[in-house]
Amino acid sequence: MSIAQFVLSDLHLGARDSLLTHVGPGGEIAAGPSEVLGALTEALRCTLDGAPRPQLVLLGDALDLGLSPFGDVSQSFLQLIDAFYPAQGPEIFCRDIVYIAGNHDHHLWRMAQDHQFVTALQAGAVPDDLEAITPSIGQPVHDCRLMQSLIAQRPHLADATVRIAYPNWGLADRDSGRAVVMHHGHYLDGMYRALSNLRGFLENGEQRPATMQQLESENGPWIDFLWSDLGSAGEMGGEVGSLYQTMLSAGASHDFAESIARRVTGGLHARLGINPQMQLKYGITLDNLIRAGVDLTAGRAAERQREGYGHVLSDAEIDDIGWYLSTPVAAQLRDELGALPRELNFVFGHTHKPFQDELTVANFELPVGVFNTGGWVLDEPTLMPVQGCAAMLVSPDLEVASLRLFNDPTDGTMAPVRVEGSGRTTRLADSTAEAVERAASAWADFSRVVHARIVEQADERVRRMLDASNQARREAAE
Repeated sequence: MSIAQFVLSDLHLGARDSLLTHVGPGGEIAAGPSEVLGALTEALRCTLDGAPRPQLVLLGDALDLGLSPFGDVSQSFLQLIDAFYPAQGPEIFCRDIVYIAGNHDHHLWRMAQDHQFVTALQAGAVPDDLEAITPSIGQPVHDCRLMQSLIAQRPHLADATVRIAYPNWGLADRDSGRAVVMHHGHYLDGMYRALSNLRGFLENGEQRPATMQQLESENGPWIDFLWSDLGSAGEMGGEVGSLYQTMLSAGASHDFAESIARRVTGGLHARLGINPQMQLKYGITLDNLIRAGVDLTAGRAAERQREGYGHVLSDAEIDDIGWYLSTPVAAQLRDELGALPRELNFVFGHTHKPFQDELTVANFELPVGVFNTGGWVLDEPTLMPVQGCAAMLVSPDLEVASLRLFNDPTDGTMAPVRVEGSGRTTRLADSTAEAVERAASAWADFSRVVHARIVEQADERVRRMLDASNQARREAAE
């Protein structure tokens, strides 16, 4: 077995709803790795025993900056580092980590953009603008300064690096015509293309951008403004709580949108003296425009996601994947490689619903292998079978296999950890399946710990919902 890259996504470290965050009895971030993280580490150590250490790729939303304070996120990330790279004992992965930012941690990419711009200024140059995207193929060159500063607190990891890429990163082999592209997955979701949608509406033209440069230039500021670091927004961040709460009911979606709209309009008036009732055109006020814009993105998108809990992908989501791969991804690959690869595997997360399949995509000669990592958060108080988590494995010759870690149990049992491919027979899937079988006892322990944590977390969420409902009834009675 030879694994070159080990891909994890949607860890949401620092979030109380993450199965990996170690939360104390008072809701605080506790010391040391969580029981789930410890069981995962031990199972990986048994599985990878004797094999070369793979490169760890964190495919976005590893840090829950969108909804959790930086301090909580930082402590939780160090727990991950202590588990995977212990001061005493064998390290699981090599020390060259790749980070691909997502929507909840887009702010890390913005930090890298700012640093690159300032560095150019210090060298005597004045760039035209911030660097919108990085190359999709080849080792990233930008430091993820937050993560490297945290790792620097562990003296035994003095030579470790974390390089950041955005919005895509991958590998290509010109000789075999094979390539792997990884993207967190948020640009497959119309919520995060809101400004492109608005531009297309105003121009009565195509809403979905043709290039990565256009996609990020139009929507990056929107993601960073509203989705990337609400965890440090003080009262607003606490009031919003968790985006996943908005998916529980249509009322929650509407209330969430209303909460954001009130904060935005109130802030404009209090801090900038801008009257939200000012007339814009055709009797529309600034308040009307902001409320409509937020509801069309936050509220409507939450409803679409909620309706999707019974299946892995809707027809609209499949269409968005086809657009993303056939248009902006294809354009970027042509620019960098001169031609499209004959065989492409695409890895993404974001939906928290793991799967693997093949899709026919325009412009590509062969069906594209499509793999989703799922995620480590419990989105619903009632467990849904399509939710769960997987790790993606990439071999040196760019085969991809899915290490299916768990799905939320609906019948009181957990499916065993297993290896699956997209439909093609691969040496990677076969050899990894054998290694997982040899470590079956450690993976059984992992499944037991995850199951217990899921049940505990689900019970806690139902309790919180009932408490909130009872409190609302008491206030209404008064």
